[in-house]
Amino acid sequence: MIEWDVEALARLRSAVHRGDWAAGLELLQDRPLEPVLQYAGDVALMVVARGQAQGACLANDCRALLAERGWPGDAELAAELAEHRGHGSGMTLFPLPVDLGAVAAAMDDGLHVLDLERGDVLTIDEMPDEETQADDPSRWLPIPPGILPEGEDARRGAARRWLAEQGYRPAERTL
Repeated sequence: MIEWDVEALARLRSAVHRGDWAAGLELLQDRPLEPVLQYAGDVALMVVARGQAQGACLANDCRALLAERGWPGDAELAAELAEHRGHGSGMTLFPLPVDLGAVAAAMDDGLHVLDLERGDVLTIDEMPDEETQADDPSRWLPIPPGILPEGEDARRGAARRWLAEQGYRPAERTL
C-alpha cells in the first residue's frame, strides 16, 4: 500500500478543487483512505454523480469509514454519499460552490463572510460597499470564528459540518 506524501496530497487536493474525478480516483488507488477521508468522499461524490461504476464501491467504503471514525463533518459527508446512492434520509442541502479549505481558514481567523451566490469567502474588508450589500442582505453569511481540530481532513470536516448546519453542502466550483 502506498502512503500519502506531501506531493500526493497536493495532487489530490488539486484534483478535488478542479473537479477532476479521474485524477482523484487514480490517486486514491492503493492508498489508505483514512488520512484523506473527506477528500476521498468528495471524489466518490463526483464519481457517483457521473455514473461511473467505481463510484459505488468508493462511496460504500467511504461511508463505512466515516461512520466508524465519527469526526466533525463525517456524518454529513456520509449522509450525502448515502443520498447519492438512493439510501439517504431525504434531507436536502442546497449545493454551494465553496472551497471547504477556505471556509475552515475563515473559521480559524474570524471576521469573514460567505457569499451565498458565488461561494466566495471574503474578509469583512473585501465585502462590497453597504449599498450593494443592502440590495441583497441574504446573500452574505457571516462565518463564525471557531476552534478547529488539528489536521487538514478534520478541519475540512468541521467546515462541512458548519456549512450543513446552515443548510448547504459543498459543490464543485467552476469558472
